[in-house]
Amino acid sequence: MKYRTVQTMMLPDCAEENYGLYYQGTGGIQVQQGEKKSLSVPENEKADLFTYFNGFYPKQWSQYAQLDGLRIKVTVSGNCRVLLCHIDGSRTVVDEEKESRTAADIKNELVFEVSDVIENIAAFWICVEGLAQGGVLYDVDFQSAVEVQQAVRPAVVICTCRREKEVISNLERISRMDLEERPGIFLIDNGNTLTEEMVPDWVHLVPNRNCGGAGGFTRGMIEALKDPGFTHVILMDDDIVLNPEVLTKTMLFLSSVKKEWQDAPLGGSLIERDIPWKQFECGAFWNRGRIQGCGQNMDLRKRDALLKNTESQNWDYGGWWYCCIPVSAIREKGLPLPVFIHRDDIEYGIRMGKLMTLNGIGVWHEAVTKKLPQIGEYYDIRNMAILNAIHYDDWDKRQWKKFLVKWTAGNLLRGRYDYIYLNICAMLDFLKGEKWLENTDGVEIHKQVASRLPKLEKLDKKEKNVFYTTPNVSVYTVAKKKHIVYEDSAGFCLRADKNLPETIRLSIYLLLALRKTDRYFERARESYGRNWKKLITEEFWNNYLEINKDE
Repeated sequence: MKYRTVQTMMLPDCAEENYGLYYQGTGGIQVQQGEKKSLSVPENEKADLFTYFNGFYPKQWSQYAQLDGLRIKVTVSGNCRVLLCHIDGSRTVVDEEKESRTAADIKNELVFEVSDVIENIAAFWICVEGLAQGGVLYDVDFQSAVEVQQAVRPAVVICTCRREKEVISNLERISRMDLEERPGIFLIDNGNTLTEEMVPDWVHLVPNRNCGGAGGFTRGMIEALKDPGFTHVILMDDDIVLNPEVLTKTMLFLSSVKKEWQDAPLGGSLIERDIPWKQFECGAFWNRGRIQGCGQNMDLRKRDALLKNTESQNWDYGGWWYCCIPVSAIREKGLPLPVFIHRDDIEYGIRMGKLMTLNGIGVWHEAVTKKLPQIGEYYDIRNMAILNAIHYDDWDKRQWKKFLVKWTAGNLLRGRYDYIYLNICAMLDFLKGEKWLENTDGVEIHKQVASRLPKLEKLDKKEKNVFYTTPNVSVYTVAKKKHIVYEDSAGFCLRADKNLPETIRLSIYLLLALRKTDRYFERARESYGRNWKKLITEEFWNNYLEINKDE
């Protein structure tokens, strides 16, 4: 049988960045730097690789990809015992153990083979125990006798806007990849602040008209599709924290994917940056606006969470903090909608119709619920309506009005009056129909919306008789509070002082907007349902982004 590698060992840059996601065990384990990182396992210490990044999950794999047997090649030096384990229910089973005794600078390769059917086994992993004078673990290579199912040559598209520090940091990490493994990189600069001298020469820097994340990612797709050699497009936020070996893991997995899943996106988990073992989301359901993120609040250091995370669901979409989309699907389904920001990834995921996820495909990013919504108070409502009008024939004004009343009532009770103006603008703009979106400059819309945003401030000290809380606080907690300060994770604050006259005035505006909804909703819904495909063509986007003017 001819085996090929389907997963390799991943390590953090240092022990402080392990977070229990790469290895676990006793306290003496250390990451060693060198030509390739390795794991030092001192005498009487133990490294356990049943982790998010280094466990191998056959049951999850086999839902999407081919597997035929399993061979594990473990490279070590020094004196250590290596155990191959798998999970049986809640019980750990040791399949085989081997000892290696060599000089500290002499590498030894141990090979384990599993000939039984493995598709129903939830997890395999390696443990290494240090014997006299300890040992070093260099690599764990999971291999299977499966042929390459498809060629994989991805293009990474990073959309950025004035986040030079974050994006250059991610490019530095990607530069550590071997040249032959490194994907093509398209850096779409919406802020037009980067120069060729600031980025490596292997990066395609594309200045772009600032039409939001939707415009940036779409520009990246257009640029990548010019090269017929690219098979996938990986969309990535500029401010994630990326281990570049996730890109390698992505490519190895995709090369084994079954034919029936080769048109499906692969979505990465969002792991919270400030709690770096806590999963914020792994796939999500749209529910016509009542978003339900999956795998939320999972502690990825725990085995039961890792096993739960392997369970497949019929998700609607994966967020574009890290999402790998087949080029064939882009050509078939078209480009994203020109909705500037928010809900573009959701609409595109629904259009794709399926999603794969995999333990070990994940990035660190700030959880969106820890930010003040600000401009999202416009885009979330408007784009929610556009999305539902396109994809659900039975979505009606009763459902939308119910959603609007609940949303705006929440802002009223929270005292966030400025947001209600944005909510009403979103309602009225949707009612203008598809022609309005097609013919109106998205940049100008964004400027108008941004001009209505309340100013956020950082406070030096707390005041008496003011309730301080987080942006995602329950409405029940603040409904009876008169003076509230909402503070996000970056320390920016929004002050809300409730008063009855303003509440009454905004309620009247809302009622008038709901009356307009009664009158114009059906016309708007039908216009999007009939004409939305005009908005996803390359011809439309070339004009929208003024690409021809750049050339």
